[in-house]
Amino acid sequence: MKSLKKLFSDRKDKRKYMRTTLVFVLLFVSPLHFASVNAFEHQGQVSLWGVYNDNIDGQMGFRYIPEVTWSGGISDALTIDALLSLDIHTHTTFDSFKEVGDNFDVDLYRAWGRLSGDRYEVRLGLQRINFGPARILRSLKWFDQLDPRDPLNITDGVYALLGRYYFLNNSNIWIWGLYGNDDLKGLETFKTDGDRVEYGFRYEFPVPKGEMAFTYHNRRVDKHWWSRIQPDILMGGVENRYAIDGSFDIGISLWFEAAFSELKKDSSHSLWTRHLTIGADYTFDIGPGVHILGEHYLRSTGSGIRELETDSRISAISVDFSTSVLDTITLIAYYDWQKDELYPNLSWQRTYDDWLINVTAFHNSCDTESVYSGTGIMCTILYNY
Repeated sequence: MKSLKKLFSDRKDKRKYMRTTLVFVLLFVSPLHFASVNAFEHQGQVSLWGVYNDNIDGQMGFRYIPEVTWSGGISDALTIDALLSLDIHTHTTFDSFKEVGDNFDVDLYRAWGRLSGDRYEVRLGLQRINFGPARILRSLKWFDQLDPRDPLNITDGVYALLGRYYFLNNSNIWIWGLYGNDDLKGLETFKTDGDRVEYGFRYEFPVPKGEMAFTYHNRRVDKHWWSRIQPDILMGGVENRYAIDGSFDIGISLWFEAAFSELKKDSSHSLWTRHLTIGADYTFDIGPGVHILGEHYLRSTGSGIRELETDSRISAISVDFSTSVLDTITLIAYYDWQKDELYPNLSWQRTYDDWLINVTAFHNSCDTESVYSGTGIMCTILYNY
């Protein structure tokens, strides 16, 4: 069994935990000496899951995410709050329960402090950052690993300083800086240099029948990671991402996400990548309502913005409807146009006030590292308190 001391055994984990501790000292502990604590809450999520597929045979797991939040007021117009949660989990195969101890692990899940006023907020620490209107095939999946098939919506956070300001005309701006996030995030294929700061912004604004947004992000790629999977030498490594997205309600809901990235390999060569998602959804007045959502995704790469070649083309459809007050049936199907393969995922979910039961049968590609890879069935039981 891994002890808590094991969590700090390598340099990367030690740096992350020290950074999070500093966040709480600066943004939570010190200001609360001058604030009146209005609320202290403890809640949590306990889940059990079992899965069988043709990739990993039978496997079962346990996850516990306890969460503690504090909030207080510094003045009538200024509040401070903080959140700390852990991800305590283990898994084993059906025929080898001794692996439960060997696979036991405890990680920070969220740890942030926030200062907020009437029209702004500043949040620092390990947090979730995600945006964009797409639901399944997300071109703006930059900082999370959310999977639409996952009933728990589990995703790693990022260490970041995030500021938001909300204007009176219903527009808003996000500004962020990330540091120490040297694992792959979102759709990344090259790791970030964890010793360099990433930064970016997002501006959201209303338009007739909907809203649009512009997004920018800058980071530097880890050259050692590049050398493991690319034959050429990376002399540069700066990546700039640009995106525009919009969502509109014209009787049916329509949206799009378009993102471009330029990774400078050296002073005269770049690697360009384009992600494009278009989608729509509508709820048909059939029985209690049948909700249908469709999205199409393109990914293209090349040495120039005019020399891009499509290397991934995927369509997805989601159909969900309620069979009772407690029960929901959802079908999510992917079609890979390059492989000419259909990947269906059919789930039944029953939701109580504190409990959730989900059973999903799936057939997906074996190329991804996911419990939903291959062909199989998964059962999840969740308790919230």
